Amino acid sequence: MMKLKLMISTVALSILSHSQVYAVANFTKIMASYDLTPKYHGLCTLDDKGNIGGLNPHRKVRLASVTKLLTTLWAVEKIGPDFKYDTKFFEKDGDIHIAGDLDPIFSTRKLFFLISQLNNMGITEINNLTFDKNLKIFTGAEGYSGSILNISPERTAQNLRDFFNTDAWEKLKVAYTAFIKSTPKSVIDALQIRDSLDDISLKVKSIRYVEENPFKDDQSAVKEMTHLSPEIEKYLKLMNIQSNNYIADQVFEKLGGTKAFEKYVNPIVEEDFPDYKNERLEYSANEPSIVINSGSGLNTVKNGARFDNYATCAIVVKLIKRLDQKMMDLDRKIQEIVAVPGSDGGTFRTRLNTPRIANSIVAKTGTLFHTSALAGKVSTKNGDVYFGVFHQLQGWKGNAKMAQNEIVTEIIDANGGPKKFDYKKEYFFPADQILQ
Repeated sequence: MMKLKLMISTVALSILSHSQVYAVANFTKIMASYDLTPKYHGLCTLDDKGNIGGLNPHRKVRLASVTKLLTTLWAVEKIGPDFKYDTKFFEKDGDIHIAGDLDPIFSTRKLFFLISQLNNMGITEINNLTFDKNLKIFTGAEGYSGSILNISPERTAQNLRDFFNTDAWEKLKVAYTAFIKSTPKSVIDALQIRDSLDDISLKVKSIRYVEENPFKDDQSAVKEMTHLSPEIEKYLKLMNIQSNNYIADQVFEKLGGTKAFEKYVNPIVEEDFPDYKNERLEYSANEPSIVINSGSGLNTVKNGARFDNYATCAIVVKLIKRLDQKMMDLDRKIQEIVAVPGSDGGTFRTRLNTPRIANSIVAKTGTLFHTSALAGKVSTKNGDVYFGVFHQLQGWKGNAKMAQNEIVTEIIDANGGPKKFDYKKEYFFPADQILQ
């Protein structure tokens, strides 16, 4: 078995707590026991006193889906966890125009809900249905973990045709029945969802994309209806549990995209690491310390070249602590917006879910063909510890994931054992009030 050769300076060790030194010493043993010899790696912890320790905490690493924690932080700080997407329906003389708000979950369940809502308002036939660029309908939005996806107006129009003409339903009849069966009765009753196919009827003659509201110059007799999404906190929670790439990228673009994120995050990093160019590793002289090109962590391609999100472990754990603190400032808890192993399932359905440590961790996984990562916070009897583990390797990721699980357990044990927090998983539905 190959042994990993990693040097820990006595200077670095001298600034760490006893538990950190113990954990760092064991990180090397754990990694070596799984034959992990990645070219690049970064493992680090941040305790409640602000001390950063670990192996290569300031080395440049790819973030993969751990990026979603940074998208979450940005959303919480820029628009707040209570933000709701506001989609408008304008109706006049049998025509409807939909003005979107870039709501990332216009999914199968959302469309079924909206058909029922329109029927409840007495709308069963639509002559001309138009929509703008801010309405993007992706029926698989709630469970998407694939590559970066851009929804065209043509695809949105086709989805509307498929769903809003109930006479042509074939497979959708089965899907609607399954939708009703899987939705709690309390939700069906509260949202006035029609639970029988016999009570569902909608026809649309024409569907097309338009650049602006056709009723904007004539508001007489126009009826305006509003669909408010659930709080974005609930969207972000679903995103983090499932590692949903579509939701993450749509939220990131809603917030302003890469350039806006740079303006947001760079002052934070510079404040935390004012002389970082002299401390960071594997960077060229003029590279930024953090670059995020997608909210999901998926790589982007420009002019045939691949670009990945990157930062350092130290930067990531500082930003996770910032998210935790921001949620507390809002009288919230980070577990309301980040996955909880042992309760939430998703990417943790087979990881870190033993009864002893369940409900003592919030975390996000990250996996690409060259990266296996895990980052979050553990709640221990000696206090909270923020952590990050970033392995850069190709091929099978199983060894890396097992090593990460063991490292997290080591951090917990080195800090007095787990301290469980109150948490109960909630049912998610992509609407929480009727169309009105």
